[in-house]
Amino acid sequence: MGTLSKIIFHLMIALIVFLLAALVLIIGIGIAGSKGAVPVSAASLVGHINDDVILSCTFTPDPSQDNDIKWEKVGMSGLVHKYQKGNNELTDQNPAFRGRTSLFLSQVMVGNASLKLSRVQLSDTGTYRCIISNSKGTGESKMVFRVGDFSTVTVTQVSNNSLNCDSPSWYPQPNVSWVSTSGTNLTNLTWTSFQPGLNRAVTVRSALREVQLDVQYTCVINTELARAEGDAMLTDSGLQTASRLEVFSSVALLSAPRLWLCTPFLSLLLGSVLH
Repeated sequence: MGTLSKIIFHLMIALIVFLLAALVLIIGIGIAGSKGAVPVSAASLVGHINDDVILSCTFTPDPSQDNDIKWEKVGMSGLVHKYQKGNNELTDQNPAFRGRTSLFLSQVMVGNASLKLSRVQLSDTGTYRCIISNSKGTGESKMVFRVGDFSTVTVTQVSNNSLNCDSPSWYPQPNVSWVSTSGTNLTNLTWTSFQPGLNRAVTVRSALREVQLDVQYTCVINTELARAEGDAMLTDSGLQTASRLEVFSSVALLSAPRLWLCTPFLSLLLGSVLH
């Protein structure tokens, strides 16, 4: 038994030494991988047709050197925007973006590579890359930009017991529903129509009948990009209304140095050694 215990003891020591060596190797790879990598972060968002938007991108700057910035759209030839050696270089810019892009030049030195995109179009929908190069190396981050049309809701009284819900412009075609505080199933009491509008959008009108006094009704119009609601209550003193519009945006997408990606593996190895 003594000999067996010694063998087990030496095997455990050898295993610990192996795990420690692997740990050091992974840390070394992580450190080496982080050299020449510029941490960059970009946030995904939703844009409204014909509005101006800012595609956010920040990075760790090198104040003593030039910071080159390149914006690309995945799957599209040419560039969205390029800034190199202190100047905009738009020779290779895709014609679809000509005259619609700009950077915040006074903020590049502090790590702001955000792109202002003017007069947003449906065709601007897609995945974008923000690529940074300086003396520290190169880094990039991706963001998803989705474009749609959405508008607030107006609820009006049509008769003593009916309401109309109107919203002028939606893309893609939304879902429309009515709910009430009374809990009544309103499915068979509503009628909704969609009329073609500009930029492939639709105008929404939805009617609700058999409306009761002192019950709050809510018209809900929503897509995966936005949600609009219009509240209405008929009272003895008239119609009371309120409306709200919520635009959905995605969580920021972060690109990390290779060392950060090693964290789960380091935790597993440390757990093995400690236990």
